[in-house]
Amino acid sequence: MILYTLMPQELIFPEDPAVYSKFEAVQYQGVPILAEQMEEGYRIVRILSSNPYDFLHPDLAPGNVISHSGF
Repeated sequence: MILYTLMPQELIFPEDPAVYSKFEAVQYQGVPILAEQMEEGYRIVRILSSNPYDFLHPDLAPGNVISHSGF
């Protein structure tokens, strides 16, 4: 089977279920994102929106950390 996707192999075939469980699909500023739960908040991993203008917002850049109070 061939998968044509932009997602990394680790997200499709996780080695340990605990690794995959820390990722969560949430909405931030009305934009759906994939975020990793951390102690200080959520780290943006990927923007799940189909709107190209959402990718231009610097607040939604992958790697940014959002505090728990930001939701």
